[in-house]
Amino acid sequence: MQSLVTRFKEHYGMALVIAGALLLVVSLIVGWSSSNTVLIISLLMIIIGIVVDVKQTKRRGKY
Repeated sequence: MQSLVTRFKEHYGMALVIAGALLLVVSLIVGWSSSNTVLIISLLMIIIGIVVDVKQTKRRGKY
């Protein structure tokens, strides 16, 4: 049985995008949307996730 890290290794990029989007939604619900730190962190998570996902897709040859 493979560990979770090796099993979902090719989905790190999409996980970062989803986590960044969830952070944006939670910050809106909780009222943290006026905090630039939370917004910048979620934006960086989404951008880094997109870059990682594109690189992994290119490496697999499905791009």
